[in-house]
Amino acid sequence: MSEVASHQHELIRLTDRPGSDDAPGRTGRTGGRNVRVRVLGRHAPGSLLGHDWLDCEITVTADSVRGHFVALVTDRHLRQWETALDRLDQGFAVRWLDEEHGPELRIEPGRPGGLWVTVSDAEDSGVTLRVVLSPAAGWLDEQRALLTLVRNAYPTEVVEAGPDVHAWRGTPTSDH
Repeated sequence: MSEVASHQHELIRLTDRPGSDDAPGRTGRTGGRNVRVRVLGRHAPGSLLGHDWLDCEITVTADSVRGHFVALVTDRHLRQWETALDRLDQGFAVRWLDEEHGPELRIEPGRPGGLWVTVSDAEDSGVTLRVVLSPAAGWLDEQRALLTLVRNAYPTEVVEAGPDVHAWRGTPTSDH
C-alpha cells in the first residue's frame, strides 16, 4: 500500500480474491471485478472552505463494464466510512455518501464471504452499477489501513472557529 502515489491514494479497494472466477457457475466471466475509491487531491488547496474536501473518483469494473463517478469527500464522510467499516464487521449492510447529490456506495454482505457492492449516481447520471465480489480474507483490515493512509496524507487543517467562521488549525483564532 505504501507504493500508492501520494497524489492518488486509494481510500477503498474492494476486489475479488485470486481464483474467484473459477467458482462453480461462473463460466464465461473475464474477471477483474472491483470497486475502488481514489483520492485525486484536495478540492481547493489553500482555501479555508475547500482545503479539507477531497476530490475522489469511484471506479467500478465488472467483466466488460467500467464506470467512473466523481465524488467530493469531507472529513465527516471519512468518519462515516470508519463507522461503516465497523458495521460491516458486524455483518450489517451499509450506505456511504448517502446524500442527495453525487454517487452513493452500498455494501451488503451476501453469500458466505461475499459482498454485493452497488454504486448509484441517480441524481447526476442516473447510472447504477452493482457487482458481486468475493474479497480475500482480511479485506476489512485493508480498508481500515487505506483510511489511515488517506487521513495521514490529507490531515484536517481547517477548523470551524464559530458559526460560518473557519481558520487554519493552530492559529490563535482556532484555539478554544
